[in-house]
Amino acid sequence: MPQLQLPIFPRGVTHITQVLAFSNVDGRVTDCNGSMPVLVHDESDRASLQMITAQCCVKGNAKQMDLVRACGVSKISRKRAVKRYREAGPRGFYQPRKRRGPAVLTEAVLTEAQQLLDAGLAPAEVADRLGVKRDTRSRAVRAGRLHKREKKNSTELSSKRERSAADRRAPLGVGAAAVAGRLAASVGELDAVAPDFTAALDVPNGGLLCALPALLAVGLLEGVERYLARPKGYYGLDSLWLLLAVMALARLDSIEALRYWAPGEWGKLLGLDRVPEVRTLRAKIALLAADDAPQQWSAVLCEHWMAAAPEQAGVLYIDGHVRVYNGSQTQLQRHYVARQRLCLRATTDYWVNAMDGQPCFVVNPAVDPGLIQVIEQEIVPRLEQRLPQ
Repeated sequence: MPQLQLPIFPRGVTHITQVLAFSNVDGRVTDCNGSMPVLVHDESDRASLQMITAQCCVKGNAKQMDLVRACGVSKISRKRAVKRYREAGPRGFYQPRKRRGPAVLTEAVLTEAQQLLDAGLAPAEVADRLGVKRDTRSRAVRAGRLHKREKKNSTELSSKRERSAADRRAPLGVGAAAVAGRLAASVGELDAVAPDFTAALDVPNGGLLCALPALLAVGLLEGVERYLARPKGYYGLDSLWLLLAVMALARLDSIEALRYWAPGEWGKLLGLDRVPEVRTLRAKIALLAADDAPQQWSAVLCEHWMAAAPEQAGVLYIDGHVRVYNGSQTQLQRHYVARQRLCLRATTDYWVNAMDGQPCFVVNPAVDPGLIQVIEQEIVPRLEQRLPQ
């Protein structure tokens, strides 16, 4: 006659049946039959948990629903564990899972794909030539089964992401990486830094550099050193003038708009570590616009253009543009603004151009007496001095 076992369990256990229970203390699970431990394993050891519960079901010590309710597992997982125990016993839970080998990228296909990549073919072209999906090829690259061919000089060219991270780590502010030059300029030992253009990848607005030869050809830097005050500091006159020209080509309506662009990326367009702050740029422009220097430089540039094409200087086109004044520093006379159909305080700019659009000069009278008087009093005297021959 079998002897009955008293239902005596340690404190804090979770009951499965009247004679089976388990406890979980600090990630260690103890399966016990009454007061006697049967198996101790880690909470993360799913194989041992499935093995002992499946054994209880097969031996008739517990029903599958008892384990589902007590352990919080699904019915289908209990059925699979019981089936595995009956077919392979306890060792079936600790054997490595059998995985299906590659059906497409076999060893022969991988070898041929790697040879094509090493030969310089594009990854997409390799996938099309071997007749496999491009996603399959991409997964093989991510898994390390295939290796892309490194681009030439890839270590010499910086990407936008790498430059942005380096700009944030700059010791003197965002993008200010030229420490020696900036310190020398701060103590008066450097008049201006020399531009140094370096090769880089994916520079925003990099196509604007294609216009640099044209800008230099029309005299962008012609005579600037002679007529404009040279602001002493880190940024030279040529760099500032080129920055203003590039901003105009990029359709930046104001200097303030430069604040919303990455200064380090714009510095790449000028051969610098970064462009100046908006406040610094305003101070430099105020120094350049002092006295009558811009008008003198504009006159020299006008003579340069006319001398380059004297046949076009015989017939000129004069056009007036009304520029609305929105400030409060002065009370200007009112002009009729056609685009708004209102009379507003404004000034009128009279542009003198060649017939093909080549600019000559602009006249901006403080008080607009009208087109005829401006031609007689302002434009004709200038033309008599500047027209070739």
